[in-house]
Amino acid sequence: MNREQVEQRAEELFQGGLHCAEAVLAAVLEGQGQGQNVTGVSPRAASAFGGGVGRSKKALCGALSGGLIALGLLQGRDTPDEKWDAVAVAAEAVRSRFEAGYGCTTCGEVLERLGPQEGMDKCIRLAANTASLFHDALNNPASTGAAAACGCTARQAATTTATTTATTAAAKPSGCGCGCG
Repeated sequence: MNREQVEQRAEELFQGGLHCAEAVLAAVLEGQGQGQNVTGVSPRAASAFGGGVGRSKKALCGALSGGLIALGLLQGRDTPDEKWDAVAVAAEAVRSRFEAGYGCTTCGEVLERLGPQEGMDKCIRLAANTASLFHDALNNPASTGAAAACGCTARQAATTTATTTATTAAAKPSGCGCGCG
């Protein structure tokens, strides 16, 4: 699936009865070719996160939570010996882009900023957009600002201008986890 198809799928799932977190989780996993039932937990794994955790509207936006669950399922670790730098960098990059776009990450505050909505039209659009942010993070980490999130000057330079191999090698921080090397 491409970015637009993931957005469309998130909208379809939301309009079909899933809530924000469930729709984003399922759409992101489907966009990665994993289907709706990766390890038997999707979209169930996101059910408690709708409406900012249990409809409270007092915590992280459900769409963002659903995407984070998908990211963890796809790039997370299974043992304490595994590194989690790459998934942490991707998660922070998406969170940062979400916050830049909506001004905050808390469900209730996002809803206030979106203003009145008919049905769930603005939440549906937000969920679709959020699914595409995670799709981008998984398929093109440089496009999500992952380089900026981890401070990797090599990745930042590579995404803005052509650099020599020597410059790139010299600029890499050790173990930044952004996938730069």
